[in-house]
Amino acid sequence: ALIMNNKHLACLVVGLLVVAVLQWTNMSHQKLRDAQDLEALSRSSYDNAVIARVAEQRKMVILKNKTKNKRDYLSEWTPHINQIKNAQVGEALINMKIKESKIITLSQVFDTFDREKESAITRGLNAQLVLEDDYVKVFNWLANFEASVPAARVSSCKLTKGQSGNDLRMDLLLKLPITKDEGEKKSKA
Repeated sequence: ALIMNNKHLACLVVGLLVVAVLQWTNMSHQKLRDAQDLEALSRSSYDNAVIARVAEQRKMVILKNKTKNKRDYLSEWTPHINQIKNAQVGEALINMKIKESKIITLSQVFDTFDREKESAITRGLNAQLVLEDDYVKVFNWLANFEASVPAARVSSCKLTKGQSGNDLRMDLLLKLPITKDEGEKKSKA
């Protein structure tokens, strides 16, 4: 029969405590190894992210260098393209240029048009003008208008003899880009 005395019982308790301490130490050591593995994985991910970031920054510098001329060209044209914010501004600008040159206007018709939705500029203004005056004034007006509104495009220009002397009749169709049409924004809201 197995009889335990106090010494045996004390040895059993000490043995159980040693086993518990060893088990706890082993679990703590395993947690520490898991944490170190996770730290190494995180550090590796961080290093990879830093390398990828540096590579992307390098690509961006190369792309900026390759596109510098185009970006400079675009920045030169941006104020001209944004000159006509809506149809009323375009009409007023044309009328102002006509009044400044004191040229005779026989007719003016303005209408807006939509461009392709994928286009950077989705709206435009058509201006159909019939001007008749001294041929020098008519040509100078067109040249000055194109110089002051370089984003405007002449779609059609028909020249015929005017009613008297040196007069020239110009039937002109201008297309102007509209960059920020207020009415369009309000109708979408």
